[in-house]
Amino acid sequence: MQEKLRYEKLKKERIDHYLASVYTAYSRSYFQKLTLEQKIFVNDKPVLASYKLKCDDVINIEFKQEKTNKIEPENIKLDIVYEDNDIIIINKQSGIVVHPSYGHASGTLLNALVAHSNGKYNPYLVHRLDKDTSGIIIFAKNEKSKISISKQLQNRAIKKVYYAAVKGIIVENKGRIEAPLGRSPQNRKLMSVNSLAKKMAITEFKVISRKDGYTLLEVRIITGRTHQIRSHMKYINHPVVGDFQYGGPDMINGKSYQRQMLHAYNITFTHPRTSKEISFTASLPKDMVEIFESK
Repeated sequence: MQEKLRYEKLKKERIDHYLASVYTAYSRSYFQKLTLEQKIFVNDKPVLASYKLKCDDVINIEFKQEKTNKIEPENIKLDIVYEDNDIIIINKQSGIVVHPSYGHASGTLLNALVAHSNGKYNPYLVHRLDKDTSGIIIFAKNEKSKISISKQLQNRAIKKVYYAAVKGIIVENKGRIEAPLGRSPQNRKLMSVNSLAKKMAITEFKVISRKDGYTLLEVRIITGRTHQIRSHMKYINHPVVGDFQYGGPDMINGKSYQRQMLHAYNITFTHPRTSKEISFTASLPKDMVEIFESK
């Protein structure tokens, strides 16, 4: 599959870094391999990964299927919200990891999807949810869909709505957090707003209701940084209930919560084949229904 795009920034930027930021489902090493195989051209000439792009450069890319480690099929129950020949939308349960990684070689959502596909397609991961965050997540079934959704994510064209329960009473009815995120100097597994953070993150929220000691929120993320909602809510001193990593309380109304009360409720994007806007909603899990419907 071939893609063509024009570089419109004024600053110079390495081509492998730029393409990885545009096509977020692919790594820099993937584009470095493509340059070595002369699959990437700038102004009709092959370039190396170190090539510095200039404004108005025209880039042509010949994508090829990336070889990945074999993921074993596992019979894990899936809550399928929608499925067609190009995409599959899942309502992810809390406690399940999205993809195999160190310490989680099996029992993941991708293992379940490989079993569900029964060899008819390869499920492609295009974005992520934390292990203990529940809710809506998209997987692509082919390269074209993977590339389309990746570009929409990079262009901030995909709208994501989360529901969250956070510590304390938020006085404002709505708010916007604009603060850069980076690895925490104290704990590299966590993200924080700190002097070394370089990636700007934007989170918007509005209050659904205020309870005794906590607030229920609808949250929209404009950017998609790791742990964005969790770290931004800590930054404004309203960490997510149950999120012990970011200082959230584990008790409300006398009941203990052992995972963050954060749910990816809705996602809206353009279908990669029909080019029509589509929207999907994932129903709240039982533990969050209890909070949101409590009086």
